[in-house]
Amino acid sequence: MSEQQDFEDNGAASDPEMSDALRAGLRQAGYHVLRAGYELLAGVSAFLEAVGGAGAEEADRQPAPQRIEVE
Repeated sequence: MSEQQDFEDNGAASDPEMSDALRAGLRQAGYHVLRAGYELLAGVSAFLEAVGGAGAEEADRQPAPQRIEVE
């Protein structure tokens, strides 16, 4: 017998409760995957802002050129 036929003989393929449970589980898993992707993008964005901001802070730390008048 094939695996599909074994699966159908056990009644799991036609069980509506199992089908509903699978749909609910997949829906929740999809939701968590989307949230994780959003959090990943937020983390990368925060990292890039921190790195980009560090470069701007270093530019601000350099002393302004001084003008010396010569007589």
